[in-house]
Amino acid sequence: MTARRMIAVACVLMLSAPAVLAQEVLRDYERETFDSPEGWAMAHTLSSSLNLGALPPEALAPWRWSVSAEMGSIPHLTREEQRVGFGGYKLEDMNKSPVFGRGRVLLGLPGDVSIEASWTPPVQVDGARPEGIYGLALEKSLFDEGGWQLGLRLFAVRGEASGDTTCSRSVASAAPGSAANPFGCREPSNDRLQLDHEGVELMASHRIPTTRWQPFIAMAKTHANPYVRVNARVFDSLDRSELETNGSLATLSVGTVYHATPDWRVTAAFSYTPLDVRRPPLRQSRDANFWSVRLGLAWMNPGR
Repeated sequence: MTARRMIAVACVLMLSAPAVLAQEVLRDYERETFDSPEGWAMAHTLSSSLNLGALPPEALAPWRWSVSAEMGSIPHLTREEQRVGFGGYKLEDMNKSPVFGRGRVLLGLPGDVSIEASWTPPVQVDGARPEGIYGLALEKSLFDEGGWQLGLRLFAVRGEASGDTTCSRSVASAAPGSAANPFGCREPSNDRLQLDHEGVELMASHRIPTTRWQPFIAMAKTHANPYVRVNARVFDSLDRSELETNGSLATLSVGTVYHATPDWRVTAAFSYTPLDVRRPPLRQSRDANFWSVRLGLAWMNPGR
């Protein structure tokens, strides 16, 4: 966070007292760089929702469809890694759900093109809840011969997640201004993070002869525009600050498909998204990457 907001908050802390009759509302807006502590935190959280392919694109017969479900891990962050507020000095509760899941429906179209819709259920975990997270993707088979496949995928996601990140339930339970609650959280916050992104992914795979295995490798490029709306009651003020950043993410995925039957497929993949962050006091760039293990199950309609 910039010095302007730190000064504003400091003034609120000094003026906060029982004699205050009206509640002050902070409406600061910050546009963060992608590698600032706040920008990194937004990019790291958004990376868990990337709409990457679960199966190699293939030429489906028109109107043939499949359904699938996928679960991806979210790395657990240390206390120091979660110190991202106010430019890297305030602790934020980023360890919510350890996984991110979605369901998918894929439909074949003419021209070896498929369209996919996805949805993440609004299941609340530890105060965090995905809300209206929908994805859309178009897939095109570019090459399919001798067990080798190459496909292209265009994808996008719209939606947000809410949670008590700025003022967690545990912090707000401590006395405002105490060592356990130095920023004066009065109650759990209801912050919202917009997870909008769109990108392109190229995936190559090979069905190993006489086996049920189909390993694949994929490279994705994503444009991300995360946006945070803070809603936290601190001391005698209401913090309604807004933070925004944007940047590009590159993601490498390696995995395999196991063809259990002609209709059922099991998928497993490891995804790696490089991220940098500049933390105080030296603000030197350092690696703070996102990685995820993804597991999925798909059923393909046999068709005619």
